[in-house]
Amino acid sequence: MTTTPVLATLASLAHEKRELDARLIVAAGEFAALSDRSLDKDGLARRAGYARPELMLAGLWHVTVQEAKRYCTVGLATRARQALDGTPLPPEYPVVAAAIASCELTLTAADIIIRELEAAAPRCSTEKRQIAEHELVTRAPDFTIADLHTLARNVRDRLDEDGVLDRDAVHRLQRSVKFIPGSNGMVRLVWDMPPATAGMVKTAIDGVVDHDFRAARDSEVDDIRTLEQRRADAAEHLFHHVATCGGVAGDLPAATMVVRLSLDDLRSGRGTASIDGIQETISIATARRLAADAELIPIVLGGKREVLDAGRARRLFSRTQRLALMERDDGCAFPGCTSPPSYADAHHIRWWSHGGDTDLANGVMLCGFHHHRVHDDEWEIRIREGVPYFIPPPWADPDRRERRGGRIELHEDRRVDA
Repeated sequence: MTTTPVLATLASLAHEKRELDARLIVAAGEFAALSDRSLDKDGLARRAGYARPELMLAGLWHVTVQEAKRYCTVGLATRARQALDGTPLPPEYPVVAAAIASCELTLTAADIIIRELEAAAPRCSTEKRQIAEHELVTRAPDFTIADLHTLARNVRDRLDEDGVLDRDAVHRLQRSVKFIPGSNGMVRLVWDMPPATAGMVKTAIDGVVDHDFRAARDSEVDDIRTLEQRRADAAEHLFHHVATCGGVAGDLPAATMVVRLSLDDLRSGRGTASIDGIQETISIATARRLAADAELIPIVLGGKREVLDAGRARRLFSRTQRLALMERDDGCAFPGCTSPPSYADAHHIRWWSHGGDTDLANGVMLCGFHHHRVHDDEWEIRIREGVPYFIPPPWADPDRRERRGGRIELHEDRRVDA
């Protein structure tokens, strides 16, 4: 294809950017170290007229203060150190430092790994943290930034299972709602909510979005609203219902918030749980409180046994099969796709018309866009140990390096214990 040289150029520029970032990280680390007021009450940044080193770098490099702070954080964590007697010491995060130097790890990926491991550091051993560092750095190139963040959070929770209780309390204290009038006559709602609240709100809104989306599709109505507009209309519908219907269920579509946790954690009361669609985890105690307010039927604990593999007996996937695929793939399984579950549906990997079975091993959740891309651009999909892997066509990647899709989680054989 004529776009192949463009893709090669993009890959080359990505490597050059990592090379430049590696140099900037080293420089930022040295500058931040020289600006440490615990070693020098004035510090280099203050002598230059800046309260903090990231403020000077933000102006000098014309980046945001947040981006400059990221350079400083990663630079400090990956620079060589000295003991009080002058003995050289390795960097605090040597594996991250080596990966940055060899251009295998980006600044953002390094910052995520360091930040999540630092959160777990007070309650885990140095040895366990180093094992986790090696694991995350090794696997980072195979994940998008969003998926790496999810994986790093999972590792953090394994290293520091008790810390989630503190995070739950902090999140609860940080809750707030603000109404901000805009100059254009609109009013902006800023709602900072704990993960458990966000799970309920997002599930309710996406439930209405899903209902409207499928209704429009079945009636072949051309709905040109954006996803953000659909969610805004759904939220308005929900609040209007609460304000006028006195708690009667009315015409609200049914919605189920999925809370995922292991049986061992449920029994012990320790560990973490996750809410589908919400990045941050919650404590088992919070999950139990949610369970007290809803009828939950955890699949791993029981429930009706229903056939999940139908072979050639049925063309369309059943509701039970779609729920199982949704649990496995977490919405659209394509790597990096952020479409909500309401935009994904079950599709045959090997077409049913070409002899494919209506089984979980031959099913994958895809949104409409990626469904067409997979078929039109001839991507290959393989399921291994319940994980979908996507193999790009040669024109998109001459090496055809497979990309992991679906839900990002730690497997038991990779568990990192505190």
